[in-house]
Amino acid sequence: MGLMKKKKKGALGEITMASTSDVAFLLLIFFIVTTIFAAEQGLTLVLPGKQKDKSDSVKVKESNIATLFVQADNSVTLDNKPIVINRIKAAIEDRIFSNPKLVVLLKVHPDANYGYMVACLDELKLANATKVSLKTSDK
Repeated sequence: MGLMKKKKKGALGEITMASTSDVAFLLLIFFIVTTIFAAEQGLTLVLPGKQKDKSDSVKVKESNIATLFVQADNSVTLDNKPIVINRIKAAIEDRIFSNPKLVVLLKVHPDANYGYMVACLDELKLANATKVSLKTSDK
């Protein structure tokens, strides 16, 4: 009788690790290329063209101007009367309804919070105020 040799069973289903880094980089590239990056949203303002001379300026009657002022302490006034930001829309809508030529002058103190200016601009946009002028006030 002879000695019978036992056959060694090799590992079945062995996965080579050489290509895993290639697959990882391909997946990374795929997700980078297919990702949709959100475009940064900003304030959309139409800026006037360059004035050629002083005759290009437009004179507006005082009765056609509504002055919205954001003060240094972040309080807001409409024609020197205090107003809450969420009441601006209704007030401006009423003023535009009675006077379609209304121009809103938004003055912002340099020390005022930027968020208050943006909130005022949002309220003016909701009120359909198309004639808005921005101005920084003196300290």
